[in-house]
Amino acid sequence: MHDYYSGEEEISVESLIEEQRRLARSKSPCERVVGSLYMSGILKERLARLTDKQIGQLVFDFVDEQLGVFDPETTICRHATLRLFRSSGGHLTVKDIEREEQRPACPKCGSEMIRHFGIDEPDFLKCALLDCGLRIQATKLTL
Repeated sequence: MHDYYSGEEEISVESLIEEQRRLARSKSPCERVVGSLYMSGILKERLARLTDKQIGQLVFDFVDEQLGVFDPETTICRHATLRLFRSSGGHLTVKDIEREEQRPACPKCGSEMIRHFGIDEPDFLKCALLDCGLRIQATKLTL
């Protein structure tokens, strides 16, 4: 299977996810089945090239929001995300969890900054307050 391109530029993982969702909701049985399976294959290829941290970010961005706050799946999903965010070659330590809980403050509004592992862009920190919207490119020192 070939990479999915729009013109000369590769389509983002987020766009592939949105397209597969659109096809899965299509009223056309052909689009729903064949299109969804095709898009799933393309997405699978792209996901295989991502790091564990990037996969963890996708779980956080696209899966976690679909779960209910009291569902056991939410607890499992959050734990899996933390494991994917960990450093390579080790288990999730108490130190890792504490470091995750100590997030820097937003210089604009004072809310906490959330680490975002870039998929189709560089890593960045974003303000947890939606109205603020501040994003700062992450460096190794801020992560």
